Amino acid sequence: MTRFLWASYGMYFVGGCTSVLLGAIMPELLSHYRTTYTSGGFLALLGSIGFVVGVPITTRLMRRLHYKFILSGAALAVAIAQTGVLFVPPFFLLGIFFVLNGMGAASEETAVASYIMEQFVGRRAISMSRLEVAFGIGALSLPALAGVFIAMHAWRFTSLFIAIIALILTVVWQVIGYSLPSHRSSEDSERRDAGTSAPPVFNGMLSKYSVLMLFLLMIFIYVGVEGSINSFLPSIFTVYLKTQPYLASMSSAAFWGSMVLGRFAIGWIVRRVSYERYLFSSILMASVFFLGLITAKQLWVSYLSILGVGLSLSAVYSITMVYANHTFSGMERTVTSSVTACAGVGGAIFPAVIGFSMDHLPAKQVLWMIQGSIIVLLISFLVIYFSLHIIRQHHFAKDGT
Repeated sequence: MTRFLWASYGMYFVGGCTSVLLGAIMPELLSHYRTTYTSGGFLALLGSIGFVVGVPITTRLMRRLHYKFILSGAALAVAIAQTGVLFVPPFFLLGIFFVLNGMGAASEETAVASYIMEQFVGRRAISMSRLEVAFGIGALSLPALAGVFIAMHAWRFTSLFIAIIALILTVVWQVIGYSLPSHRSSEDSERRDAGTSAPPVFNGMLSKYSVLMLFLLMIFIYVGVEGSINSFLPSIFTVYLKTQPYLASMSSAAFWGSMVLGRFAIGWIVRRVSYERYLFSSILMASVFFLGLITAKQLWVSYLSILGVGLSLSAVYSITMVYANHTFSGMERTVTSSVTACAGVGGAIFPAVIGFSMDHLPAKQVLWMIQGSIIVLLISFLVIYFSLHIIRQHHFAKDGT
């Protein structure tokens, strides 16, 4: 079990690296190909299309193949894709490599998250927070490494780092001897997350799947916002705040540094705070800090605001996934794969729109677009919360009669 968990952390580390690669090297990449931010958004779109395609493929393979083959194949796909990026091929081939990278990342996250959700019922939030810490460390270290390579005029070698780690994981998954149990042990099922409202009893399929769609909308918006920040934060700092490229690249490191700190703390927080309270306070704070970024006049205030945004959003994705699995008990694999697929769609559409907007709108208007998305995210959560409250109250009233 220990080796399985550490290899899973490694997969999420690679996922974190790949999620911020494009944003970390985008100014240099676009300069090399002599193209625009719209093309950069198109690359992000292609990667997310690969992600969306990879989710149902992985879900189907999980019913037929051993986890070793699924996860080794996922890591190998990422290694091949990153090696392709290293050699800066013609632009159309670069797009193909981004599609392949997205498929590999989808397979990594879908398979690992599904296994974790099924095996650690009472401590899903804690287990997912540890995976998200690994993801955050990858997303934190990659921009810092990219900044070093950019300063050395060797930005292409950033992808080589990811390729090497992914290739190592390809081998590691083949030598792990752990077998996933078909049942949950009492130790794994022991509740350690904070108490939250009991799963609702839905009156029919309409109410059930309406609430599920609201959860998926939350994931769609959140990952879209995070993907936009990943892909365009350094570019926004360059254009909006007129910073040097290597300093702009470090804005992603600041964002993900605070994300990692928040994810380290979430293991302690979820033992004491319910899913609902955490999500409400986190999204609200993210909106406030992002407003600070928009109105900031000095570079240090902008970096401070980014730290606040990262800290606030640090575990929104994982807690939303856990909250959805808690709400729809017994549907773990369906919910997890649906969440992952919608994450891919959000990660595809939002960066494409933001990339187009970067070419045609002032940077401040682009920031307001992201701020509006965070507010819609908060509204979506509130609709879910009050809908579940009404459903529970209706069920209790019905039982009382």
